[in-house]
Amino acid sequence: MVNVKLLKNNLYMLGLLFKASPKRVITAMLSSISDYGIGTLTSLFLLRFIIEALENQLDFSIVVVFLLGYTALCISGNVIYAWYNNKVVPETKVVIQQYLMGKIYEQALRADLSCYENPKFYDTYTKANEELMARSENLINNLRWISGILFSAIMTAVAIMAYEPFLLVLVIVPVLIEQFFSRKYNKYKHKRYQETTFERRKMEYVKRVVYLQDFAKDLRLSNIFRPIKNSFHVAAQDMQETYRKYGRLIGICRFFRTFMAELVIYLAAQGFIVYQYLYNQAYSLGELTTLLNAVINLTDLMGSVSWALSDFYENGIFIDNFKGFLEYETKMPENENGEIPQKGGHELIMKNVSFTYEGANEPVLKNINLSIKAGERIALVGHNGAGKSTFVKLLMRLYDVTEGEIFMDGVNIKDYRLSKYHEQFGTIFQDFKIFASSVTENVLLYPPKGKEDEEKAMEALKKVGIYEKIAKLPDGMNTQLTKEFSEDGLLMSGGEFQKLAIARVFAKESSIAILDEPSSALDPISEYEVFDNMMKACEGKTVIFVSHRLSSAILADRIYMLENGEIIEEGSHKELMELGGKYAEMFQMQAKRYREEAAYEA
Repeated sequence: MVNVKLLKNNLYMLGLLFKASPKRVITAMLSSISDYGIGTLTSLFLLRFIIEALENQLDFSIVVVFLLGYTALCISGNVIYAWYNNKVVPETKVVIQQYLMGKIYEQALRADLSCYENPKFYDTYTKANEELMARSENLINNLRWISGILFSAIMTAVAIMAYEPFLLVLVIVPVLIEQFFSRKYNKYKHKRYQETTFERRKMEYVKRVVYLQDFAKDLRLSNIFRPIKNSFHVAAQDMQETYRKYGRLIGICRFFRTFMAELVIYLAAQGFIVYQYLYNQAYSLGELTTLLNAVINLTDLMGSVSWALSDFYENGIFIDNFKGFLEYETKMPENENGEIPQKGGHELIMKNVSFTYEGANEPVLKNINLSIKAGERIALVGHNGAGKSTFVKLLMRLYDVTEGEIFMDGVNIKDYRLSKYHEQFGTIFQDFKIFASSVTENVLLYPPKGKEDEEKAMEALKKVGIYEKIAKLPDGMNTQLTKEFSEDGLLMSGGEFQKLAIARVFAKESSIAILDEPSSALDPISEYEVFDNMMKACEGKTVIFVSHRLSSAILADRIYMLENGEIIEEGSHKELMELGGKYAEMFQMQAKRYREEAAYEA
């Protein structure tokens, strides 16, 4: 049953490879058949022809014609081999990579956000990613290899059958025994790989931490790398233990596999041929050379089939990760037949909403009830960990609620077409990312389609106050950000990058703007200015902003204060200050700190 599954996995991948590049798959088989066919003809008939030509004193011209024909055949085979390896392979390798990695990227974007917090899913994704190109190339090479081997084996078997059919038994039986050890060998190799997945991911993490710019300053100004490096050593030691555990079993299987293939077959088959020739005069000298070469050739070919099938078996196991990843079905599908949100403002309602992250014991949000009117300005405030970011992720349907319902314009958000629902939101998160692309593309988050798009990006940068700096650069809005792909790439301060990220909300034509702690790198005055500009620019839009700083909350029509996943206070800034509760206490504490900092700087 397992073999059938692995065969299906290989056929599944071959189908994808054929779609990606039929030229590569077909030429791989044809070039191999040509290569192996010529080699088989040489081993079976060239020496025999020479011996019989000498014995029968053939005319020299016949020998010359035969040798010239054979030389031409060899040259044509070499030309095909060189054409395949030096032209077809390099060209089609890029095409295949583009096609398969495109599949991976598309599925990664379709996967639920929660998947990236699931270690099992992440391991599958990691293995699919790191093994994909190596396994696809290996599979094509195996297909090529087996095509030539089978063609050559059939030719050789026919030659043996013509003289001594019993020889086939002496070759095939040991090969079948060898296959038993071959399967065991690959099974243990795969188990070893599976059991070291976590350790390899751990070591890869340490590798990323060392060379990524994001971690450079902290690594040099602290001793944090000591425990990280220690985790690298622990992972390496654990891998060594696993390798020791399976090393002996893999070695034993490989020994018996090689023993059956190289010793038993050679001794039994060739011993039988020599016995028949010496004691029964069963063959001529020319036939003896053909049979000996045929047995050697068939033995090598059967051994090669065994190794190739082992690779197919191993590939089938690893392809399972890729196949499983591509066949993953999202918990939040697109819902192609879902409703399309109406244009204009939207009313949002949460009814008895609770949410618990997968694997967690306690809910992050508990029994949330609120409504947000179209065009209203809402602030979500509270200490870190209160559930503010989770709140907006549920609202945007990056996660589905564990309990309760969320409605937009009276329709459950699950009943909307997902992509169209997402289009209603212009969002900037605290952990925003700057991409290795132009300033314009970083603001729009898509390639500009014309002058109108470019002007839209410029206006957005003006609203956050960094357009003047960009305009003075030699390439202006076409300046590449980061030095990932360009030595002249622009690196800005954290605050400037943050303003650029906020400009994305200005540039997006959405009816709801969500700002999730976007101004953490700005000082309180700059933060207030950005939010004030945001409110003016988002006139008529619903604005929901999240902050643990309360200076900007003054701009909101309504404030919700969260603590331990629950709404503990709500109202306008004035109402909450008059209430004298947690919000007022937190606001006064922050105001006092800002005054002290200002006095110190003065």
